[in-house]
Amino acid sequence: MPKRWPDQAAGLRQLVSTPTCRTISLSGGRGDAGTTTLVINLAAALAERERQVVVLDEFTGLHNIPHRLHLAAGFELEHVLRREVTLFDTLIESQYGFGILPIAAQPHLLANLNEGEQRWLAAEFEQLTEQLDYLLLDTRPAMSQSVPSLSLAADDVVIVLSNRAESLTDAYACIKQLATEYARRDFRVLVNRVASLGEAMTLFERVREVAQQYLGDDIQLKLIGYVPEDEWLNRATRLGRPVLEAFPDAEASAAIRQLADAMLRWVPPRQSNGTMASIIYRLIESSKLLSERIPHGKY
Repeated sequence: MPKRWPDQAAGLRQLVSTPTCRTISLSGGRGDAGTTTLVINLAAALAERERQVVVLDEFTGLHNIPHRLHLAAGFELEHVLRREVTLFDTLIESQYGFGILPIAAQPHLLANLNEGEQRWLAAEFEQLTEQLDYLLLDTRPAMSQSVPSLSLAADDVVIVLSNRAESLTDAYACIKQLATEYARRDFRVLVNRVASLGEAMTLFERVREVAQQYLGDDIQLKLIGYVPEDEWLNRATRLGRPVLEAFPDAEASAAIRQLADAMLRWVPPRQSNGTMASIIYRLIESSKLLSERIPHGKY
């Protein structure tokens, strides 16, 4: 778990290498893609491998990660914006070795921050994340055009697919938005809730063909794996626990552990998409656009 002071293992790592935090956005959509469940389990798997992990949670209410894990609600970003607590105080420690940082807030509260307040919030965020190995972003699906996604600030964008028409539609919409409006060209694809590798490859090829046909051959999609439809995973989700912890021998547990091991071997990006603070600035930019469209109290 991230701490105010680095632990001994983190200190030793700093002696032999420059600490860098890899930011990975997972974005799904409709069609029971199961993105949040995958984020929870991947965070648990990376923590199991002694990596420092925090999940950024854009969701509220019944859809957010603390509720999914039956964790008590703590401070929220709005408390930070009112200077009642620090950003570190909002960090929720799970019993599975990773932290959860809720970043949902009323759009107008973020939109009204002046430049000094924006720099202050970005500095708080950079301080909190400076000792992390992985920052996982459980991001909202692509919304309307011209509303930037937090995925823009991530080193890697993982599109989560399921074998549903709505999932395929939303996956393409996300790729299109990031490619046409923000010049993103590389995407990783994770297929969830399918019966076999063959089914996963078929879905992946459908999305890749459509993306390259309408967005150009320079759009690069890479299949990084699949998680099978598994009743044990569904049961663990209902229990509010990662499947790795509740049912370690389940097929889904094996698939998620394999994916986590593969993530540890991913080649570092040749050029990062920015500092940790860039995530906060993207959040503020999105909030400004949303606040112009949504009356206060309607969000």
